[in-house]
Amino acid sequence: MKKVIGLALLAAVSAPSAFATSVNYFAGGGFGSHYSEMKGYGTTLDDRTGAFHIRGGAYINDVHRVTLTGNFAGDAELFSASGNVAGDDISINGELNQNEWLASYDYVHAINNEFSVFGGVSAGFVKNKTTISWDINGTPDSDSHSETDFAVGAQVGVQYTLTKELSIDGTYRNMGKSLNEDGIKVTGSEFAISLDYRF
Repeated sequence: MKKVIGLALLAAVSAPSAFATSVNYFAGGGFGSHYSEMKGYGTTLDDRTGAFHIRGGAYINDVHRVTLTGNFAGDAELFSASGNVAGDDISINGELNQNEWLASYDYVHAINNEFSVFGGVSAGFVKNKTTISWDINGTPDSDSHSETDFAVGAQVGVQYTLTKELSIDGTYRNMGKSLNEDGIKVTGSEFAISLDYRF
């Protein structure tokens, strides 16, 4: 019995150190093309803009990857109109800005020494900021609304290994969520390129 307890204690003590040697941490960032879509009241508004991100995480046995990402998109113009109404020169436009703070899990499958494919899920918070701006006879004004909500999504991609430390990811991610109780639905998706450094 003492031998069994001794072996169990030895296994418990040595397991964390064995697990730690199989974990590789990484940090990186990149840029992409971000697509925003807003649906509500029978209307769909959408546009594409640039985005950049920073991220960090860990590979577990080179197969399982967990990542924390901050993604920052530019202002996407959802609509724009101008004209003369009752003698007034009026222009109006609407923009949507999306920033994401996500935790992701990917399963990474190596095809060969250079290429791998991966897929997984993401969850986190998306901040949507809508801005309506207008100009009436040369007098501008605007109104903004921001809301941060929980969102879930998924991603797939391919990875190319440059060196033992450096790799490039090409990722497509889609996130979806409801903006408010009025039934307006906001989704965001993007294709992004990332450069990561393992240490």
